[in-house]
Amino acid sequence: MAISVSSRLKSYLRQKLEKTRKCNAQTPTDSNKKERRDLTSPPTPKTIKPDISIPKTRLDEQNDSPFFQKLPLEIRKMIYAYVWQGPCDHMYHESNGRHLHFKDGHWVHTRCVMYQEDDEDLDLIQKQMDLIRDTGRGDLLLWQRRLASTWGQRHWRCAERIEYGRPTSIDRTDLGALMIACKKMHPEVIESFIECHKIIFNDVFSAYRFLLRPGSSRPIRHLRNLDLTLSLRFHELAPFMAIGPSETDDNDDIAERTTLLGAKNSRLGAILDALAEYPTCLHSLRISLDVYDRGPWRKIPERALASHLARIPVRRGKRGEVNYIVELPSALPIRTHYAGLQELEDVGEAAKVDKNRVESAFEVIRRPALRYWQFNPGEVEHFTWETCHGEKRHQHCWIALSKATRLISNPYLIDFAER
Repeated sequence: MAISVSSRLKSYLRQKLEKTRKCNAQTPTDSNKKERRDLTSPPTPKTIKPDISIPKTRLDEQNDSPFFQKLPLEIRKMIYAYVWQGPCDHMYHESNGRHLHFKDGHWVHTRCVMYQEDDEDLDLIQKQMDLIRDTGRGDLLLWQRRLASTWGQRHWRCAERIEYGRPTSIDRTDLGALMIACKKMHPEVIESFIECHKIIFNDVFSAYRFLLRPGSSRPIRHLRNLDLTLSLRFHELAPFMAIGPSETDDNDDIAERTTLLGAKNSRLGAILDALAEYPTCLHSLRISLDVYDRGPWRKIPERALASHLARIPVRRGKRGEVNYIVELPSALPIRTHYAGLQELEDVGEAAKVDKNRVESAFEVIRRPALRYWQFNPGEVEHFTWETCHGEKRHQHCWIALSKATRLISNPYLIDFAER
């Protein structure tokens, strides 16, 4: 049985069939022409996009800010200085004193809490120990720990507060809030903080990192008041120990060798040289030096350090007073064991230290001589210094304990020669 198909359907199917043939069937001449065209024609060059670097974020000049555009830098620094003032500044010996130390990977600044009246006395701790010894009431071990503090007798309260206490409201300065307020304000705030505070360093590592780190000439340049209270280990002072001069060495070679040893092989020498070489504007400077163990027989090469200390420029007061103080341990009773800065007139040309230049550069303050120490664990004993004559007209210094008849001699059999 035949099925009839309409003419309209036939025409539709015929059109679809022709379209599929045209799409699938490709003549060999057309394909050859296309391949020949690809071989003969040069390759089309690729378009290279220009390397456009994204501009870095620049510091906003704050052209619309009246604080930066209308107020000069001097007025802005006066505003910053007003922020640093606190209601309790008058209570303390250093109204603007700030201890700066590097701890746990960041800088920490705390207020100096030494009081105005009592703590100016360098013999305060031993006077308290005298009172306890006479009355029998008190803890000598507690005051002995304060006497042997590596922060020095002038900052033992600050050391106990940082070690056993926590920062309180008196440490607040709004420094962090001002530093993150504006990028343009950030350097001005740091400069004002350094200029308006007395920066106190109590460890050689923090002082070295702050003064000699890369790019540290900027903070050094803005220092106005500086206090270095450093208790050093032996290897820090060893480069300043004199090496016995030979007969062929002249004075210039001796002085040059001592200067190079102190500057290159010691962090203390590098700190002193940095303060002397960088353009600073110090209004006041106090350097307190001591030995780390702080034993009775401690020794510092003062005459070798004098040449480094005298090079540091410090501005004098309006009346010509010296605002540069060097605090040193008390001299031993005999000069054969301890020749200090007070005996520079006997040094002569070999030391290469100008006595007039040293005396005009800074003022020397001696701490009171020690009369208490912990020779045995758990017991603090009172002692006095005594001298006796030995062989070949040499004098020897001894420690005489008050509770016993025995004498404690100098444990360093060979004293270090000094310049």
